[in-house]
Amino acid sequence: MNKSIYVFPDGLRLVHCAVSGVRSVAIGILTGVGSGNETAQNNGISHCIEHMMFKGTGSRSALKISEEFDDIGAQNNAYTSKQTTCYYAVSLSEHVGKCADVLSDMLFNSLFDEEELDKERKVIDEEISISEDDGADMCIDVLSQVYFGDNALGMPILGPRKNVAAFKGDDLRRYIAANYSSTDTVVCLTGNISFADAKAITERYFAGRLPRLDRKWLDIPHDSIGGFKSVEKDLEQAHLALGFPSLPYRHDKDMALTAFNAVLGGSMSSRLFQEVRERNGLAYTVFSSPSTYVNNGCMCIYAGVNPSQAVAAADMIAKVINEIKRDGITEEELIRGKQQVKSAYVLSQESTSGMMRQLSKYALFTGELLDIDEEIARIDAVTLDDIRYICDIMFDFDKVSVTYVGKKIKGDIYSAARGA
Repeated sequence: MNKSIYVFPDGLRLVHCAVSGVRSVAIGILTGVGSGNETAQNNGISHCIEHMMFKGTGSRSALKISEEFDDIGAQNNAYTSKQTTCYYAVSLSEHVGKCADVLSDMLFNSLFDEEELDKERKVIDEEISISEDDGADMCIDVLSQVYFGDNALGMPILGPRKNVAAFKGDDLRRYIAANYSSTDTVVCLTGNISFADAKAITERYFAGRLPRLDRKWLDIPHDSIGGFKSVEKDLEQAHLALGFPSLPYRHDKDMALTAFNAVLGGSMSSRLFQEVRERNGLAYTVFSSPSTYVNNGCMCIYAGVNPSQAVAAADMIAKVINEIKRDGITEEELIRGKQQVKSAYVLSQESTSGMMRQLSKYALFTGELLDIDEEIARIDAVTLDDIRYICDIMFDFDKVSVTYVGKKIKGDIYSAARGA
């Protein structure tokens, strides 16, 4: 597996990884633009732009874009996150040039036609409705708002309906001109392709076509003060989430965080799964998941519970955390957690699209090439002292944010979740 990173004169980065034994190529264009770059007035615009990139260019209609990908059997899509937007396609290796052609046309020549935008608003409105109908999604979105407060990372990726309804084509064009930058964009090609071909494709279709902007990440370091928000909703299942301070992307203890997450709530053998679900039957779904950003991080713990069990579940989660704070974890748990993390890293390398996502995000946030062997060595080096460090900085109940979505209940969830 040969990997390399190349920087073009305009600052655009190419990440290439040749994979033997496959006949496909994944090509992704990852740019450092997401809801975390937005303001309250334009929240949702990054996601709206992602949708509109598929709605027609000067030479291709929306249908033509779809047909050209389908004609070659390519899988294509896009996604928006808090800090990135990615446009990608996976195809047989002989069609990667065609994929690059269509993706570059979308990226640089989209019309943002008002009639198409009016139609796409309805699609995004339905997407917002789907999210609102999903209690878990809503609970975690609300947790971000409570945890991050006025920080841009607290805003939802989809944005509020009123913003989406007001966007015009010129708003989208201005936002792209101010935010889509060559220095914050990575083109990544993984699979059955040589570096020379990857460089030639990137040079032909992408290099020199984005402005070089002096942008800064808007997620300034945030010190959570904690808080609680409850959303009363007539759902059969209730949803509970806790957010604790965590680490930013590529912290020197990030592998300790990842290994600890496996022990805390990342698997069926984890403390939370065993205590909350298996031993006490308080939830069907319970897990922990750290979110890492350029300058911030949040450890989320989520449980889907019967409303009558919500307070008991919150209390049990707090007890699990306090037990870990007091006694730590065992060497056996640490070994098991490290094995899970290593397996996840290795398995991600067996998918060209998974590899594309992993390599491009790492290059975008660090400017460097991800070395899996080095990452595995960093995992192996994690010690129980590292885990204690993570617990000490993370589990501060004075800074925990708590959210609840579901039917009105009796009892104090916030106090229970804080171990009070």
